[in-house]
Amino acid sequence: MLGPYFAQGDFFKGSEFCIVDTCVIDFSLLSANAIDYYDVVRWVEWIGHSAKRANCEPVFVCIPVSDINASRTIISACISVCQKQDWYYLDVRDVIAAVAKSKNVDAKQLYADGSHPAEFLSGEIAKYLGNFLTKIKAAETAKCKRTFAFTAYERVPLKDQIPGTAVEYSSRLIAFSGVRLERGETYPIYIGSDASIRGLMVNSAACKSVLSIEGDRTFHKNLRLKPYHPTNFEARLIPICRPIRDHQGMVRLSLTNQNVSMSDVTLHSSKEENDEGFIEVADLVVERGYDLVTYTTTRPADPASIRWMPD
Repeated sequence: MLGPYFAQGDFFKGSEFCIVDTCVIDFSLLSANAIDYYDVVRWVEWIGHSAKRANCEPVFVCIPVSDINASRTIISACISVCQKQDWYYLDVRDVIAAVAKSKNVDAKQLYADGSHPAEFLSGEIAKYLGNFLTKIKAAETAKCKRTFAFTAYERVPLKDQIPGTAVEYSSRLIAFSGVRLERGETYPIYIGSDASIRGLMVNSAACKSVLSIEGDRTFHKNLRLKPYHPTNFEARLIPICRPIRDHQGMVRLSLTNQNVSMSDVTLHSSKEENDEGFIEVADLVVERGYDLVTYTTTRPADPASIRWMPD
């Protein structure tokens, strides 16, 4: 979902490479049943084709969690897409195996925590990735055509439609411009016809309620969240796996304090505490169907070269 949210318009234009790492966050969401493998494959394909269409070479870096076997299925799913489309990928399990053998250490000792490589392993990944990019630049290519059903995503800013309390934050990585929704109010939002909500960008440090979305059905999303670290602002993109479609072009947002059944799983949400009756939201991520696009691009002349291999 991060790709469709951020990589809009000319995001890839003018870039030679796009380094894509999805494995850690996708594994966390998958293990909590907050997304499924179908979503992951769609997002990987969307990012890869969007980059190639803009003459930018995607390189997928598949980093497992510290329990390497636990990441086997998600990495296999990503690699299968790369192999089908002739996209370059670096399977970090190959790096880990080489480092663990040379250093005579267990793979878990190369991690700072359950999800993040420690400094030494990060340096090794960067070194081998740099070498891989050099080889890719020098590799022979052949022209080809690709056809892909591009999903049309759009951000719907809530501050444009809700005259409520505006909230503004910024960090080194992101600017957040949204609104605070309060319990007891109902907020009609126009998203257009034949549209469905696939996610929302929130400030997790100020999300303390259950969100009710009324469209073609009523959907309850647990947004009783806590930031990963003490702060007043932490941007978090929340996926919705069971999309809510519009009703005559509209959805209605409200907050509920009822003991309702949740419509899907929200990662790192609490069940009962942290319910103060407000949330802060910047955008809805809306899906608007598909456009079948055929474009001319390149592929490696040597199909085996798409996978990084230790020297």
